[in-house]
Amino acid sequence: VARGKTIKFHFPQPVRSGQRAITLKDVDHAYGDLVVYRGLEYQAERGQRTVLVGPNGAGKSTLLKLLAGVLPVQHGVRELGHNVRTGYFSQNRIDVLDASHTVLDSARDMPNPVSEQTARTVLGSFLFRGDDVFKTVSVLSGGEKSRLALVKLLLDPPNLLLMDEPTTHLDVGSIDALIGALKQYHGTLIFISHDVHFIRAIATSVLHVTAGANRIGGKLTFYSGDYDYYLDKSKATSARIALTAGSTPNNGQPTADNAARRAGGLREQKAQKRLEAEARNAVAKARRAKEKRVHELETKIAALEGQQKELAAALEDPATYQPGGSATTINRDLSALTHDLARLTAEWESVTAA
Repeated sequence: VARGKTIKFHFPQPVRSGQRAITLKDVDHAYGDLVVYRGLEYQAERGQRTVLVGPNGAGKSTLLKLLAGVLPVQHGVRELGHNVRTGYFSQNRIDVLDASHTVLDSARDMPNPVSEQTARTVLGSFLFRGDDVFKTVSVLSGGEKSRLALVKLLLDPPNLLLMDEPTTHLDVGSIDALIGALKQYHGTLIFISHDVHFIRAIATSVLHVTAGANRIGGKLTFYSGDYDYYLDKSKATSARIALTAGSTPNNGQPTADNAARRAGGLREQKAQKRLEAEARNAVAKARRAKEKRVHELETKIAALEGQQKELAAALEDPATYQPGGSATTINRDLSALTHDLARLTAEWESVTAA
């Protein structure tokens, strides 16, 4: 499936839920002494497609697990709306697959199985092609099992779908197949992703998670618009960097050493002051170098994101796929650009975390 094209059939739709899909009331969650949430309040409405953003470690995956019921609520209430059925996807949720089934049988193993042709079409869009559908689940790699679990969710969708990094093991065509499926989806979707193209195509609202400090839990800020609306309101300089913007857990600055210094003569005091000045200068020099590199990376990332947006727009143009069109070249350029973006973003995350 080439970028810009969609799957040529309609996905099954979930049973309609009540207007209020799920509510968290006064919810606490901690890992030992680390308080992730305290007194958390959140409500999702039917039909919302919400992406969770915020710094790594702030509690996005924890929130998704609380909503899914994968993590029990330690205090407070998790309340499902009328007629709501949840489905949770993450890279680690592959234990639900029957190891003795074939890929094709697994895809059709549901109360109302789709036709074999439909199952094979969807499986093909998610990289199970030809005889791959006759492999048993037991011989699949972790990535293949993850893709199969994703297919099963799409073919028997719940009306509250919670997804943690669904595009990790997908190629460009499979990501667009997933986008096509989720655009058809009539239920409520809450998800985490670092794929800006995917987020822009799917999200109709944004929930920013800010990490808590000390024993104060994290904070949620809801933006009732798509990802570009969030970028505008948050005054972000880069669409990719904005995914993990915000204060990080335990982001305290180093404190001064308050231990008493040994008494000494004037020479020792001067030597100590000189060493302290040299240390301060070294810290300042390192900070300036870090700030310079961060600025360089953010400038490059912003430029590449602009090019990515232009290429994605070009692939929306039907003329691109006409004889003599540039679809192949654009897809190749987009793939190379995506690789460069991932490399620069990884360096940016490493530099800013240092």
